[in-house]
Amino acid sequence: MAIFEEIGRRPESRILNLDIDYEILDSTQRIGGRVYTHRFDEKRWNASKPGQPDYYDYYDVGAMRFPGLAWMDRIIGKANNSLIPYINSKLKPEEQPIKLIPYIFTANNTFRLFNSKLVYGQVIPSAKTFKHDKLSVREYLVTKGFSAEQINWLETITDATSHFDTMSLTQAVIELWIFNKAPIDSWLCVEGGMDRVTYGMASIIKKPVEVGKRATAIKPAPNGGLKVAIEGCKDKVYDHVINTVPLGAMQAMDMTELDLDYRKKAAIRELQYDPAGKIGMKFKSRWWEELDSGSFQGGQSYSDLPIRRCVYPSYGVDTHGAAGTMIASYTWGQDSARLSSYYGKVEGRKRIVEMTLRNLAVMHNVTYEFLKSQYVDSHIWNWYDGEDAVGAFALFGPDEFSTVMPALLMPAANGALHFAGEALSAGHAWMIGATDSAYRTVAEILAAEGMDDKLVQLVNLWGTVDEVDMSWYSNAFAGE
Repeated sequence: MAIFEEIGRRPESRILNLDIDYEILDSTQRIGGRVYTHRFDEKRWNASKPGQPDYYDYYDVGAMRFPGLAWMDRIIGKANNSLIPYINSKLKPEEQPIKLIPYIFTANNTFRLFNSKLVYGQVIPSAKTFKHDKLSVREYLVTKGFSAEQINWLETITDATSHFDTMSLTQAVIELWIFNKAPIDSWLCVEGGMDRVTYGMASIIKKPVEVGKRATAIKPAPNGGLKVAIEGCKDKVYDHVINTVPLGAMQAMDMTELDLDYRKKAAIRELQYDPAGKIGMKFKSRWWEELDSGSFQGGQSYSDLPIRRCVYPSYGVDTHGAAGTMIASYTWGQDSARLSSYYGKVEGRKRIVEMTLRNLAVMHNVTYEFLKSQYVDSHIWNWYDGEDAVGAFALFGPDEFSTVMPALLMPAANGALHFAGEALSAGHAWMIGATDSAYRTVAEILAAEGMDDKLVQLVNLWGTVDEVDMSWYSNAFAGE
């Protein structure tokens, strides 16, 4: 997410109810970063309400679901300090509250179940997992006696082409834990699109997000603090800066005058982000719900075809005439990189649409001609194409958790520059990773300013984060 939070010490507005002034800068005009919902007809969607067909004329280009785990309670939990309940409590009466609805995994449409048993074991991440952080998934499986053919087959049905070579075992175990620990009927999504969360956040804060403010450099300010250069605007000076820009985009930001140590500069350059892309399609009807072979209502279908997997909407399933939108292709890794080669030109995009329709026809045992007659529109997106993301989500390689990431978990520039974002948390690719890292950086700032009372207030208001030891920041938590 291309957002900075800049925190000073003036009392006229508050961050996290802690009486600390802030500003939020976003490089784009669209709030949300990698939380991005595309609506095929924005005007009709805005005029619709939940339960009406046009309200489901969208797909989530970025984040799209929440696993039903206690780990995710900071966002979807029932407590007042969980993000979505908190947003809803602050909305104006005329504003539509954010509603969580089931995100449907249909077991018999996926490889998740086999003979009524989970394909994967219930692996729980622990300190022992990090003993193998130096190994890729493929390297680890080789040590367990798997052949190359067996490893390739496992990669094909469970993940993306090349992931077993590029992904560390630690990263894989965390991902498998998330997808397998959460009961299949516990997953949730946001009715109307995930960006209702980010726009909801923007609507309740004291100071509006400053959009179209691209930060190009961070430098020491003459009288202390940091000076942020903003494209087309005057520089701004802050006591503290929280840099939440994805690391690929951050690499293009001029921070040479900050004298960052080598480990931080290396981490910004090295930490691995995955290619990922989606092809959203709109059809005249929800034909997948009316197949002779059976109805697909929610869930995903996997294949080894170029589009790899398609995702059926979990929203609008009980609404007659709901818009026929679906994620026709969701790809990661090499699969995504190859497809994205076609996205840049009009002719290439036409070829991709045709190929996607043909792949869908094969997967669902219908004719290409039928799908072509149903086709209305498409939206094609690859996260490595945009300069504000430069990658979809963090997907760490061998040794990156244990030896590379820690450098960015500590402030720079004499405690004035802080790094946050989903990459700098165990919650890669999930909104919880962004919120947990934000909590950590606020704690860093309060500690740097010697505000022990505010640290206690932070915990009292917002609880704690399991990956942040508050005793790092204040003696007030010693012995806890």
